[in-house]
Amino acid sequence: MEPKTISTARTARYISLGEPGADIQHVFFCLHGESQALADFAAQLVNFDTPERLLVLPEALSRYTMPAGPAGAPLTVASWFAADSLLPDLADLTAYLDELAAEVLAHCPAGVPVTVLGYGSGAAAACRWLAGGRTHYDRLLLYAPVFPPSIDRRATLVGLPDRPITLISTTTEAFTTEAVGAGLLQDLQDVGLSAQHRYVSEGPLTLAALGTVGK
Repeated sequence: MEPKTISTARTARYISLGEPGADIQHVFFCLHGESQALADFAAQLVNFDTPERLLVLPEALSRYTMPAGPAGAPLTVASWFAADSLLPDLADLTAYLDELAAEVLAHCPAGVPVTVLGYGSGAAAACRWLAGGRTHYDRLLLYAPVFPPSIDRRATLVGLPDRPITLISTTTEAFTTEAVGAGLLQDLQDVGLSAQHRYVSEGPLTLAALGTVGK
């Protein structure tokens, strides 16, 4: 039996740290990692949350529940794509994120700087979105990036516009070897893109770790 598909409207969710408005000076679109609750991701970005900065944290469309720990309630988490439905998932996430970005930016000052931050598998989702979508951005941050084997990384990177890229690796061993970043850095160079490579300790990100992006 071969699965069939049908397109239908979905209700997506996102967290907004700050509200769009005339006083916003920088917009961040921040894509979470695999099986990561939005609240946990927001806790890593607490250092960015200032009145002039708007952080938008979209939740991936494939939501599911993780079992609770000994003392906690079950968590709702999400995945950006599945190996057996990769192409439809990529098309859906591109359309979803383009629509969300257009809605948010329509209520911000024209030309406001836009940074896209992808964490873990959210880095792969960010690259696929920006390579195939219509959203203008000024800088791309890839934090402990992980590309699933089902995604052709180099083919994705070829489609990225020539924008500043910062690759962020942790100094701990909490992530896979791929997330250390050496392979991705080489692929970026091979397709003609340059990137800064920074190292951070595990925990909330700081503006200093991102260079000039937070200024």
